[in-house]
Amino acid sequence: MHKNIRLYSWYFATTSFLAWMPVFFLFFSERLSLSEVLQLEAIYYISVVILEIPSGYFSDKIGRKKTLLYGAVLLCFAITFYIYGINFWWLCAGQIAFAAHMAFISGTNTVFHFESLKSENLESEYGQREATVNKWALISGGFGALLGGWLSGYDLVYAYWLSLLAAIIALIITFLFDEPEIQNKEKAQSNIIIQLTKCVAYLKNKSLFWIFSLYVIMYIMVHVPYEFYQPYLKLLEDEQLLNISSAPVMSGILYASAMFVGAYAASQSIVWKNKIGLNRYLFLMFVMIIIVIGLMSWILHPFLIVVIMFRSFGWSAVKAPLFEVITPQIDSGQRATFHSLMSLVNRLGFFGLLFGLSMVTASGENSSWEQLSLLLKICFGLGLLGGILLLVSNRSQMKSTTFDAVKD
Repeated sequence: MHKNIRLYSWYFATTSFLAWMPVFFLFFSERLSLSEVLQLEAIYYISVVILEIPSGYFSDKIGRKKTLLYGAVLLCFAITFYIYGINFWWLCAGQIAFAAHMAFISGTNTVFHFESLKSENLESEYGQREATVNKWALISGGFGALLGGWLSGYDLVYAYWLSLLAAIIALIITFLFDEPEIQNKEKAQSNIIIQLTKCVAYLKNKSLFWIFSLYVIMYIMVHVPYEFYQPYLKLLEDEQLLNISSAPVMSGILYASAMFVGAYAASQSIVWKNKIGLNRYLFLMFVMIIIVIGLMSWILHPFLIVVIMFRSFGWSAVKAPLFEVITPQIDSGQRATFHSLMSLVNRLGFFGLLFGLSMVTASGENSSWEQLSLLLKICFGLGLLGGILLLVSNRSQMKSTTFDAVKD
């Protein structure tokens, strides 16, 4: 399994090299109204929701390598649909293919990493290695954003061509993987309903349920500034408040800066978690995310670009610590399905938020500061309410969490 461990960082880096991410909202907005763009994003999230559990079950039943391989193929298809997308339905096909890609690799990638390490008796290094892998993935995403933003200054579609090249490399790397072998591996249930029931049963652990709930709210909130920082930059440019560069180029720089800041957070995440305690650490990162949304909702000013740079800090800082605690506690026959369950709830929540926000916006209307500010204030209020309810509902969970280990 040494080959898996050696190649995994490269695989994660190439699948994270999505050069179109800093300009996707602008790319869609060239072709669609704001309401249609939000609907397109909602379609992506509901598609992931529909595919999450089946893809996780597929991974537990069929194998990690095949699941990652199908995910890599779907990524190539998705980007191709984007490149040749001439209307809403072509772009919709791209969103569905990209959603399928995300569903297939979500959870399976980190489980593949853990089980490859376990095959070499290196599972004790999983947390720190996962943090390192996340760091390099964020650095890769940052450089992709810089290049994509620069190329988009000429034509937004160039960022998609660059991403397609990285996707093809990821596909080649996936072919080179070996299927991890785990001794005494528990098999996935023959019935997907039974499989899902066993995964839900893990949430009877109150501490795990609290972490799970906070993780869901964090996921939803961290994607708010991610979703809206591109129209925010465009408004700065339209109001002649941003004279540094064009919106696509500036978006690439800002996205890359956020990735580099996130890479630092990821590299230090295990150390910080050990010093603060897992639950307190998670909640601290949550507060940072809420502050970013709040400031964006009230102020349209170039100074906020610095604040937006930290939008990924909290999320990047919690992924490795969470996976370090959760992944080993789930039996091997349910690991990918459980991670898919987490992703399903995350994305279902964000889909609901996006769909609700699309109802607030007027059909056919382009974004304005008044409209964008209202949407961000709604998100800020919902996030603040969710955080308060979660904190008040079980203050005892702020104590350090302990779990009974589950052995393969």
